[in-house]
Amino acid sequence: MTRKTLITTLAAATLTLSSAWAQPGQGPGMEGQHTMKMHKKHAKKGKRGMRSIFLIQHGLPHYSKILMTMWDDPKLALSSEQKSKLEAVRNRTMQQVKEIAPQVKKLTREIVKESRSGAKAESLSQKVDTLASLKAKATKTQLQCIEETRTILTPKQLGYVHEHLKQMRKKHRKHD
Repeated sequence: MTRKTLITTLAAATLTLSSAWAQPGQGPGMEGQHTMKMHKKHAKKGKRGMRSIFLIQHGLPHYSKILMTMWDDPKLALSSEQKSKLEAVRNRTMQQVKEIAPQVKKLTREIVKESRSGAKAESLSQKVDTLASLKAKATKTQLQCIEETRTILTPKQLGYVHEHLKQMRKKHRKHD
């Protein structure tokens, strides 16, 4: 085999392999399987990602929601004073989020509809800026809730809640 033929053969093989690896669900090792698994996981959730009103959709703890499930857990041992403060934080947070959520959902639908209808990016700019501002406001509300909850709980209680979160994540991963 001549040098020119060898180089041509290697180039063709490289192109064939690289294009196969670039396809979803293809490629070496577990990468392809992971891609397919992630696709199936998100397909089950439907439009869930579009429904989030927060800028940061994963990674921040929803203490208020979690604490409601652990409210009377003897290991957590919330005092009546803590419960009262936590309820106030939750009520204030939920009120603020409930005011923002319909605006975010409506604006998101409008942007998607207009974009699919061929609207230019420039014409959607103001709506996108407003949407970003609303999502930022919701995220700041969530961060405030996290901060206030951390000040109400003792370090031991916070550690217990974090352990509970780890267990929930492990359990959730097993079901995926």
